[in-house]
Amino acid sequence: MIDEFAGQFKQKGGWALLWLVLVLVACAPPSVASPEMPSEMLLEMSSMPTRTPAPPVVVATFTPLPEAAPPDGAVEVEALSAPEAAPDFVAPVGVTEHVVQSGETLLGLALHYGVPMAAIQLQNDFGIATGLRAGQILDIPPRVGWEGASPFWVVYEVTAGETLSAIGARYGFDVATLQGVNGLGDADRLSIGQPLILPLTAPAEVVARAPAPTPTPVPPAPPTPTAAPGADAPPPPPAPTATPVPAPAPARPPADVAALPGEIFRLVNAQRAQYGLSPLAWNATLAHAAQAHADDCYARGWCSHTGSDGATVRERMIRAGYTPTRWSECWAWFRTPEQAVAFWMDEVPPNDPHRRTILSTWLTEVGVGVVPGSTHGYYFIAKFGAPR
Repeated sequence: MIDEFAGQFKQKGGWALLWLVLVLVACAPPSVASPEMPSEMLLEMSSMPTRTPAPPVVVATFTPLPEAAPPDGAVEVEALSAPEAAPDFVAPVGVTEHVVQSGETLLGLALHYGVPMAAIQLQNDFGIATGLRAGQILDIPPRVGWEGASPFWVVYEVTAGETLSAIGARYGFDVATLQGVNGLGDADRLSIGQPLILPLTAPAEVVARAPAPTPTPVPPAPPTPTAAPGADAPPPPPAPTATPVPAPAPARPPADVAALPGEIFRLVNAQRAQYGLSPLAWNATLAHAAQAHADDCYARGWCSHTGSDGATVRERMIRAGYTPTRWSECWAWFRTPEQAVAFWMDEVPPNDPHRRTILSTWLTEVGVGVVPGSTHGYYFIAKFGAPR
């Protein structure tokens, strides 16, 4: 019985064991196969399908859903962001910043920048003031909108009882001119303190007409003495034969004051040509220095070769940016350029410093400045130099 069971076990268990070994060998990787494995088994294992490697794991990006609106009654807290940097200051287009130097005047700046005095007054809220101080910072407006304006245009403020026609009559304008310059629609609607622009071609004190003088009362003639009875009557005194003298016409400045420096330049070279000398060259820096000194003379009401701050001719040239090896200056106060040059040339040697300056062989350049001095004429300033 036992032998029969053992035989069946060997017959059945042997096949089971064989199948178990085959399963284990098939599941094991080839590297663990034994070198003693039968070739038939190795052939069967090589024909089995290989395992496909798993694809790499891809991590999905998180896309947040739109936030739902807060429920009624909830308080929404705003996130604080970093403060933005303050933008850099941008100056108005075309405006030039100018630091006033000692001796500079409002008229000089107007001539230098090519805008009227009124433009600088309005840009800096000066009102009718024209004085400057050293170190003062000004905003110089662009020339746009002021084309054709004289540098002498100035701000004027209306006083009590004034009318546009009266202001125009004082400065030689008609009402239409003042209306056009100031953009006024109604000439009769003026208010006290209202600023107006006077389109002058010379300083206001030069152009303004003085009020008519009050007539002087004529004293009554003394009574004619009567002769005593019986005496001969004295002959009457002869009547005076006074020849009426016509009043001189008021001096009117030329319309274009800016042309006068060029006329002085032409006349000076004409004098040099008569003596066979080469012409002087025009120098803009010397002209700027000459104009600054002319403005200084105008501001203080008189002129000399020394500035109001004590500066000499050479110091004023250097201040303007011109470094001379030789230098000289001529100035005069006359009505016309011809009179000024004639005055300089009408000197007798050896007392002829202006004449020798004009006819110099060691000065090569010149610049001229002109400004109305008073009703008697203009300050003509000519600066001569030889550059270093």
